[in-house]
Amino acid sequence: MTNKITGIRSIDFKIVAKGHGVVNWNGSLKMQPFEDGKNKPYENHTMPKLRGYNNISGYWDDGKPKYKYPNDVDFKKTPLYISQNCIRHHLFRENSFFDLQSKEVVENLDKLLCSMVGLVRGYVIPATENKRTSALLLEDFVDQLGNGNFEQMTKSGSKEKTANKQGKESSNSLFSKTTFGDTHYEAYGSISVEQLQFISLSNKFSRQTITYSMEKDRVNLAKKMTNFLNQLGNTDKAEAVYHSNYVRRGSIYNIGEEGILLNDEAINIVVNETLKLFKNLVIRQAKGYMYVDEIEVDYNNGKTAQDMMRIKRTDNTNNSKGEMKYAQYFIGV
Repeated sequence: MTNKITGIRSIDFKIVAKGHGVVNWNGSLKMQPFEDGKNKPYENHTMPKLRGYNNISGYWDDGKPKYKYPNDVDFKKTPLYISQNCIRHHLFRENSFFDLQSKEVVENLDKLLCSMVGLVRGYVIPATENKRTSALLLEDFVDQLGNGNFEQMTKSGSKEKTANKQGKESSNSLFSKTTFGDTHYEAYGSISVEQLQFISLSNKFSRQTITYSMEKDRVNLAKKMTNFLNQLGNTDKAEAVYHSNYVRRGSIYNIGEEGILLNDEAINIVVNETLKLFKNLVIRQAKGYMYVDEIEVDYNNGKTAQDMMRIKRTDNTNNSKGEMKYAQYFIGV
């Protein structure tokens, strides 16, 4: 099978988001106090996620670490960021409040598969080892402004020290934070057409999304997925087609997998819905907020390795309209 693969291979995009404050904290770190106290660092300095930041500057002669001062941070070299895991959580949060190990999920995997979570975000079911690789590649959202501040704070109320659970005097009421003012994030992402369009129902290559013993159940799953996609896109042109042997184009042998293949209209519906989720993404938590301000899209039909994520370059080769067919990686044989 030597059919050359042509068409849109990925939908790449650049996101610009704006906000104020920190929405993705990194917890409490040990930091060196301002007064002399090399072996008594602050235990309660709250730090946001900073790219590449390390709070240890070296080690004393006795082997104990030297901690950096709380205000000794270069926010250009170690910028604030929102992790891609945090973004994924909020992107799909309306449909993601469930336990992947619960009996209801395990026994009704068709509901998960016929959803944006199942089709785009992906999943792994520990009990059955069924899984769906995410079609969405996403980078961290990195701040470009660097408006960080060191803030020394104190708790209100009595200044008297009290005993903790161990019976020792608890720390004083002083604590500190690294906070941020206005933020401007940039990030890149990509939706893989190959990973999106094919849903494997075979364990031949260890990527079985759901386990059915009867072929009629696999056919019915394709019908359920077709109905879901047509309702989502308000159309009747989307199709999820079952076949017992889908072979990847270019394979030497016609040895493939049972599975479901999405047609161009179905792919387009999922792509548009994913981009809509990004356009409407808002995170408000941890005394900060972030919202997506603009998104630039490239329907990437590049044929060389150098065309990967070409949206990061400014050579005017981006295809923002997507007025061509999606690449077809699999064919029923």
